[in-house]
Amino acid sequence: MAVLSSSAAPAANNPYLSSIPHDAPSLVGGLVQHVLFSPGVQLQILSIVDETGCATVGDIVAGLPGHPDPVGAIVVMIRLQILCPELRGGLMDAHTVVRRCLDPRPDPDKVDSASEGTTHPVIAPAAIAPVDPPSGLTRLEISTFSASVVVGAGNKRSGFGRMPELNCPGIYGLMNSSSIYIGMSGDVARRIATGQQPIANVDTIFAITDSSGTLTVEDARVCERILWSRCVALGDHRPVNMLPDGLGVDARRYSELDVFVTQASVALRGHGLLFTRGSVRGLLAGPRNEPGRTGPLRLPNDVPPGEVLELRFGDCLTALAAREAEDRWLLLRGSDVRVETAATAGAGPSYLRAAWAHTGLLELSADGSSYVVTRDLVFHSGSAAAAFCTGAKGRGLAGWIPVGLDNGRPVPLAS
Repeated sequence: MAVLSSSAAPAANNPYLSSIPHDAPSLVGGLVQHVLFSPGVQLQILSIVDETGCATVGDIVAGLPGHPDPVGAIVVMIRLQILCPELRGGLMDAHTVVRRCLDPRPDPDKVDSASEGTTHPVIAPAAIAPVDPPSGLTRLEISTFSASVVVGAGNKRSGFGRMPELNCPGIYGLMNSSSIYIGMSGDVARRIATGQQPIANVDTIFAITDSSGTLTVEDARVCERILWSRCVALGDHRPVNMLPDGLGVDARRYSELDVFVTQASVALRGHGLLFTRGSVRGLLAGPRNEPGRTGPLRLPNDVPPGEVLELRFGDCLTALAAREAEDRWLLLRGSDVRVETAATAGAGPSYLRAAWAHTGLLELSADGSSYVVTRDLVFHSGSAAAAFCTGAKGRGLAGWIPVGLDNGRPVPLAS
């Protein structure tokens, strides 16, 4: 925080607005007309504000050394509605944030004196109906999902059933002081109001739906797993239910649904209800932040722990894994993963491809023939790792062949 310069001391001891003469300030040709202003003072104040989009009164005062009354100059620009203050408790101090107001700006002489010192509302420009772009221009399609979050006390669950906007697909959470149950439904209102509550002492309930009406039941299954994973990663409330199955989804649809859940997650965090630990960046990290999902970082030539095995499949695709224990396998970075999955593989491999590609744990190879693993990934068995890589069942544990290591690089063992 900037320290107020000595030039502000006289202003601090004067009554509020004492430096402003009875003649109201005016704006002529874009320049403030007032005894406290020169064009240089105006430009200096606006440059301080525009540097980050806002500034505190203290920052501006510090940027006007030698000015007889920098606070008075700020107040002049507020009266002219060039600057808008964000007042706390109705008072201005060195910590008050100011930013540019948006036009239109009324005549300050006609402003009701009762409104002086208050934050002026920002007037949004009139909505303009979209038209077809000219030749050569393309308007990109943007996801139409728009998260809506409704929160209530645990003893008010019946109230959710009286909200028609919740009679649609969505996800919900039942919370007590330490735990959470996450579910989904094609009719969230009915499920919350009349469904079972598999968690004791529920004190808070929330419902997340799509106000645009685009979310489907299938989408809600994916969102249920995304939200569950976030709760596991952030850890301020422990899920009482097991990992939801989710549903097979392509990478683009997953990204749209992840953004949708993110909208709601940030709102829940902002109101202190959920995801209050850690940073917003951690909240947005998704599967990368799940505990036990990735192995420890390794340098390029570090030998991975355990026995190293190789899996060959598809059209010259290869995966490497390190078996640390029977129930802990590391799928090593650089391994290939088939892009498509077989219908018989189930939802898991398809969902994980989309989720891990979204978060950067998988990247498309240079020739587009496969995904490539960018971090060592943890699996509970060799069969699960094989099913993920091949996108099909059947290879199982028998598909993994032991290999040796030479300076950290795998080489076939001598037969």
